[in-house]
Amino acid sequence: MKETIILTPTSPGELIDKITILQIKKERIQHPERLANIVRELTMLEETKENYFPKDLGFRKKIAELESSLKKSNEEIWNMGEKIRELGEAKNFNQAFNNAALGIHLSNDKRAAAKKEINLLLGSSIIEEKSYKHWK
Repeated sequence: MKETIILTPTSPGELIDKITILQIKKERIQHPERLANIVRELTMLEETKENYFPKDLGFRKKIAELESSLKKSNEEIWNMGEKIRELGEAKNFNQAFNNAALGIHLSNDKRAAAKKEINLLLGSSIIEEKSYKHWK
């Protein structure tokens, strides 16, 4: 069967977000077949970033800062998601469960802000918008 890859328009922020998620998976997943799939996709997306993002050093420094912020948010979301699964499996819906759930929302808000900043910085015509009311 022929390999299928779908090329689709995406925003620069979404690209960086996906790269950081794959970096986290690469660091945390040990299964050889899964790791091979992760590395394959990560390599393709990093090549896309290299081909499309400006080479200016000042710009690259700013993108690196935003990428670091996105990765931190995604790591927080991953860790809290693991905690929720652990507590949920134990049917332990206590304050720790509530704190993790709230933490995911707060980290996701930071993640969305970093993605939007990347999109605006690059003049993307695709800008992710949120529809929830601000509750903080």
